[in-house]
Amino acid sequence: MKNIKKICCGLFTVCLLAFCLNGLTDPVERKGSDFKYDPFFSEEGNFDVLFFGTSHVINGIFPMELWKDYGITSYNFGGHANAIPTSYWVMENALDHTDPKVVVLDCLGLGSETKTSTGFDMVHLSLDAFPLTVTKCRGVWDLLQDKKMQELAAEGSVQDAKQRTKMSLLWDFSIYHSRWNELSASDFNGSKSREKGAESRIAVSAPGEIPHVAPEKIYEGESVSVSYVRRLIESCKSRGIEVLLTYLPFPAGEGAQLEARRILELAKEYDVQGINFLEMDLVDYDTDCYDPGSHLNPSGARKVTDYLGKYLTKTYDLPDRRKEDSYQSWQEDYEDYERFKDENLRNQSALDVYLMLLADKNYDCLIEVRNPILFQNPYYMRLLNNLGIQKSRVGKQTDCFVVQGDGHVEYLTRFAKEKGVRKFSLGKIWNIPRENGGRGVYLNGEALYEVAPEHADGDDVHITVFDGSSGEKVDQVGFSVQGKKDVEMDLEEDSVTVTATFR
Repeated sequence: MKNIKKICCGLFTVCLLAFCLNGLTDPVERKGSDFKYDPFFSEEGNFDVLFFGTSHVINGIFPMELWKDYGITSYNFGGHANAIPTSYWVMENALDHTDPKVVVLDCLGLGSETKTSTGFDMVHLSLDAFPLTVTKCRGVWDLLQDKKMQELAAEGSVQDAKQRTKMSLLWDFSIYHSRWNELSASDFNGSKSREKGAESRIAVSAPGEIPHVAPEKIYEGESVSVSYVRRLIESCKSRGIEVLLTYLPFPAGEGAQLEARRILELAKEYDVQGINFLEMDLVDYDTDCYDPGSHLNPSGARKVTDYLGKYLTKTYDLPDRRKEDSYQSWQEDYEDYERFKDENLRNQSALDVYLMLLADKNYDCLIEVRNPILFQNPYYMRLLNNLGIQKSRVGKQTDCFVVQGDGHVEYLTRFAKEKGVRKFSLGKIWNIPRENGGRGVYLNGEALYEVAPEHADGDDVHITVFDGSSGEKVDQVGFSVQGKKDVEMDLEEDSVTVTATFR
């Protein structure tokens, strides 16, 4: 009896210790994975489409836009620098919790021989939030049996080689227990993704020259990553899940262009669908990139998302969940997502970034340009063209544009000079002179903004943004513009260097 009591006391002590340590895991672990996946685990309804891949997927596909425009319930499982084998195991874990109709895998890195990213913290981001299950254990065991990564570690090419352990992925406390001195308020606020796993990368950066690759060249290898594309397709087919292989657009080098062509062969081999975005004229890399070499900004992501929305609804039997009462929480989430987008817009102080974010079908806007030097700068003209404004229709007297979310543009001339009422898509607008030489701009009888006298310091570009559905004003902002002739630029058209300052 004494031995039994000792054994029971020992087991109780071990269980109590394990319980306490497990309770300490939540506050000390990094919250990136929880932030990304919490909306997935808390959703009671089903997800019909799941997206997997690298940060190109995170930054390039917006599930909430798919919901608004097509009624598609989807989730973005893209992970920063995810190798394709990692994406495969993220999918296997996700399928323990939902039953999609379509799985979309982006195949960047098709020629890679590693199973995980060289940054192990990225693997944690992709897997930490998933509960400890047989599937997760199988995935961890498989991913860490990585001959190529072991070779890189032996060469000293992997900085976090000592942290690459099964225990660190299966029990967070083993790797995060030393974070006590790093904890901040963000570790306790319970914030979660408002973009269903996606991430808006807000900036504008034009790439360098993109190499031309002969059309007959293609990646032909049978890499580790290719083998996991095959495993993913076969796993989905065994469950009755459709597969779409993609290669999302970015300023790709030769190797990526060869990989992208291979995915169409793999798709044909398995009788699934494939899209090579690199060979489509869908995005404008001069306006739609967050950084010079890789990721899309929201303007580019919305173009990709809209294309995928049309493609998915046309190709697969996907229900429009907007009509179903059980999915009303998605509409609430979308309204929160709209507030998120509005906040992002209001937080911008750079004219180029602001114009990029206006490339959104849910925004209508009134743009008054008091300094025409803006039209002589190719960079800003491309951003205006991205909104639908055509330089060929901008005359010497053009000083205002009404831009609707569907791309329709109204060109107004002598807007600042004429005092009468004008009618256009947003309603009735007119200028009221002020005693100081300035003027007030009114829309449908309500004051919009004040304009300083012509020769005083003031806004050279004034933008008022409206919600395309409700007509409510979202934001109002002004920028001053300074410019000089740039003789190094194309002399076939007037070119200026423009500096825009937020006012």
